[in-house]
Amino acid sequence: MPLHTLTEKNEREMVQIELYTDHLDDYADLFARLFSFSLIEEKPGWRQLRHPAYFDLMLFSPERNEFGESHWVLPERGEGGKGIEIVICIPELGNIREEIITHGFECSELRYPPWGSAEFFFKLHEGYFIRVKQPREFRK
Repeated sequence: MPLHTLTEKNEREMVQIELYTDHLDDYADLFARLFSFSLIEEKPGWRQLRHPAYFDLMLFSPERNEFGESHWVLPERGEGGKGIEIVICIPELGNIREEIITHGFECSELRYPPWGSAEFFFKLHEGYFIRVKQPREFRK
């Protein structure tokens, strides 16, 4: 995973998603290896990853953060990660499902909804719901 300097972050009009977790390095590795994210910033309690489609995924561990950057009142332990689904669209599903299972996550079976995509679901340890989707445009 390439590590860029702060001046190369090049933030612009974009979407940034922050997930609170104690699994910074494990998740950073998972998203980099399987979903084409690059690590662009790393500091205690923080990993910032960028996807080529130009959105960032921030992995934040308040207990390990030395900079006091918790922006909001944190959810109680065991109460976070509810009510959000993150959809990662990729051109080919390949063996990604099997690799996620190898990382210790339980995955749904592949499904093929009527709108033409192929997809499966898994949850991160905190309960964040991830849908990995091959859109119909890539299935043709």
